[in-house]
Amino acid sequence: MRNVAILFKREMLAFFCSPIAYIVGVCVLGLTGISFNMIVVILAEGPSDYTPLMWFFNGMFTWIILLVVPPVLTMRLFADEKRTGTIEALMTAPVRDTEYVAAKFLSGLFFFCILWLPTLAYVWVLRHFSQDRTTLDFGPVAGGYLGLFLMGMLLVAIGCMASASTRNQIIAAVLAFAISCALFFAGIYFYLNAAGGNREFYESFSMLAHMQDFSRGVVEWKRLVFYLTGAGFFLFVTHRIVQARRWKT
Repeated sequence: MRNVAILFKREMLAFFCSPIAYIVGVCVLGLTGISFNMIVVILAEGPSDYTPLMWFFNGMFTWIILLVVPPVLTMRLFADEKRTGTIEALMTAPVRDTEYVAAKFLSGLFFFCILWLPTLAYVWVLRHFSQDRTTLDFGPVAGGYLGLFLMGMLLVAIGCMASASTRNQIIAAVLAFAISCALFFAGIYFYLNAAGGNREFYESFSMLAHMQDFSRGVVEWKRLVFYLTGAGFFLFVTHRIVQARRWKT
């Protein structure tokens, strides 16, 4: 654990010393701000079947952030180490491959979570200035952010695998984005075109359907299993890729 903490600190410093991280942060705040403004406009026009949180978590800009930001954050994690040659020093250091991969993954996931922290203010603003004075239900709030965390965990793991597969950051970002989009749109396609019992089966793989449930405060154990096992699988592949490089050296 000590090695993981040291490598995690190193990666977080690299994030905050990189201009890309700040550019990504500004873009995320800009997109969530646009989404927030659209929600306010919708609420001003009259009652809606959807709650403000459902509009926010299921909005187009939220999905853009989910699909684009993790590949950008993770593209340098392994690829840049290969390009600069610093990975060779790590391969000879007393650091296990598991610790190396875990530190990279946790740093990417932690920074992804930091990007969403400012949006907690939107919940307070909507509640404070809303004409509805009923008690705020924290279930949908917690469920929505849990959904963001779980999906971010899976997409960051995909990004780690893509970054470990190449030394070119652009290729790593494109590969991670392609896999993430394939997973997202495949789930939507099969879910919308299935019927009967098949619809319930494919719904288990649809990230869009999952977020709709999370934003209503509905959390099922099969959702947790899906994202935990999915992230675990891609991290396992990442670990094997790193191990393969150690064998070559």
